[in-house]
Amino acid sequence: MPELHDEMNVIDDQAYKGMIKKLSDGVGVKGAVTSIKHYKPDQNGDFERGGIKYKLFEERSVENTLCDLGNALAAKIFADNTGTRPSHMSVGETSGGKTSASTVLEAPVAPRVALDSTTCPASGNPGDNIIVYVCTFVAGVGSGALKEAGLFNHLTAGTMICYAEYGIITKEAADIVIFTWTITFGSS
Repeated sequence: MPELHDEMNVIDDQAYKGMIKKLSDGVGVKGAVTSIKHYKPDQNGDFERGGIKYKLFEERSVENTLCDLGNALAAKIFADNTGTRPSHMSVGETSGGKTSASTVLEAPVAPRVALDSTTCPASGNPGDNIIVYVCTFVAGVGSGALKEAGLFNHLTAGTMICYAEYGIITKEAADIVIFTWTITFGSS
């Protein structure tokens, strides 16, 4: 590996960029599975929110894709802790046109929604190399014929970390949809 510091102890920019690339490649940050749970109002529902009972209508697991900028952001956070971590999610009604180079959803249907939670199992426990992000689209938010979702690090701008495309989920105004994103570091 090239020397990172010159004689004045200043980090060489090219060597630094190479180190970050190797870190990102070596760690193997990757998208994993996104769980999507679609709930509909039902008087015999499993849980209650806002005085309304909801029952699980459908559940899916789909592969998500880590975007190039999401990969670069992970390296930046590892390197100097200055990157902004994932904080919001969006859903949309178009699919088929995104690649790992994509930076936005094709047809978002609502403003981005803040994540409910971010968790990582304690070191040494099974799955301690994953981060799980959960986001709930409550009644009246993100309704439509949903086909795409994206994980972002800002309410309106920022980086699309990863995205998922899936068959249509018809979210009516009274429905709730919960997305659980999993991002894996390493080979497991």
